[in-house]
Amino acid sequence: MLNRVSGMIEKNKNIVPNRIKQARNSRGLTMIELGERIGVSKQTISQYEMGKITPTPAILAKLSIATGYNICFFSKPLPVNNSSNSAVFFRKKKTTRKKIITAATEKIEIFKEINDYISEFVDFPELDFPKIEYNNFTDSPLDMDTIEEYAMLLRKRWNLGLNPISNLMMVVQSKGFNVSKMSFRESKLDAFSVWYDGRPYIFLSADKLSNARIRFDIAHELGHLLMHSDYYDAEEINKSTKLREKLEHEADSFAGALLMPRATFSSDVYSSSVDHFINLKLKWLTSISSMIYRCEHLALLSDSQIKYLKNQMTKRGYWYKEPLDTEIPIEEPCALKQAVNLLLEHNIITPTDFENETGCLRNELEEYCFLPKNTLKDKEKINISLKKKNNILNLYT
Repeated sequence: MLNRVSGMIEKNKNIVPNRIKQARNSRGLTMIELGERIGVSKQTISQYEMGKITPTPAILAKLSIATGYNICFFSKPLPVNNSSNSAVFFRKKKTTRKKIITAATEKIEIFKEINDYISEFVDFPELDFPKIEYNNFTDSPLDMDTIEEYAMLLRKRWNLGLNPISNLMMVVQSKGFNVSKMSFRESKLDAFSVWYDGRPYIFLSADKLSNARIRFDIAHELGHLLMHSDYYDAEEINKSTKLREKLEHEADSFAGALLMPRATFSSDVYSSSVDHFINLKLKWLTSISSMIYRCEHLALLSDSQIKYLKNQMTKRGYWYKEPLDTEIPIEEPCALKQAVNLLLEHNIITPTDFENETGCLRNELEEYCFLPKNTLKDKEKINISLKKKNNILNLYT
């Protein structure tokens, strides 16, 4: 193992200090925690990350095991431009820990590098997304009519009509969005999105098992990318709770308007029975809770009817787990999966190439690209060669 690591260091010459920090942060580890895992002090980890000292081959091997990255990850040059073009918009609970946010931010940068590598060999769909320009931009909340207009603008641009969207995941990928899912083992982080080099990225939680809620997360992130990304930076969002709440409320309203257009959804609502909304869930593929709030926003039901519905949701425990959540198939990302399978089938890349070029281990690459487990496992082969004998080709094993 040490000879292999030493050979890699010699081959790549330099360890990139920031890769050590990126690996640590992406796993949600503090310097103390990582130091304990590899048997060094917090101060030593800090010196590694600042480039003041270089880890020995033995320590590098431990870093690889402790963080779950290929050894070559630590000598992989950083992209020339590795900063996002917008703030990262997180759909999260107020109590989400800071290190979870940091880990998520690092993971989306790693995902971008994976996507960039695959893009060297394939052409993904071109981006098709409108750009909003505010005439008189202010921090005041957008009114509901304006948000409705933006949602209808996107539906019109994508020729979605006014009926339920059958597969929102497929739609956004076909329009040039990069989408992936990753497990953070953290129920307080739902999704996040960001612009990189003029391309939008949406990251979804693989821990969420309700298709209706996943679709709402996608629509919510579309709202951020359309309405907010050009006008707010990370610093002002992070320092203002009031601003964050405003942006989240607007993105929620956009998601409701996109998934449930006023004209057609309104005509479907004629009862305040929870069972009626269970039936509507099959048609609109949105959660019962989001439909209730949509009815409230559009004043489709009286205040007493809304109150009754919410009480029924509480009594039946539907705020936490709704009917049909396990019955409705989950829409999965497929663009990277198709691309990687295409490259493997045509022997353009090998699993080893993929691992070495990205620095990620194969199981994690399968997760990022939503590949079935063991897709990147080396296939056992029998040595078979063609031999010409008396003008006859024979196969020998």
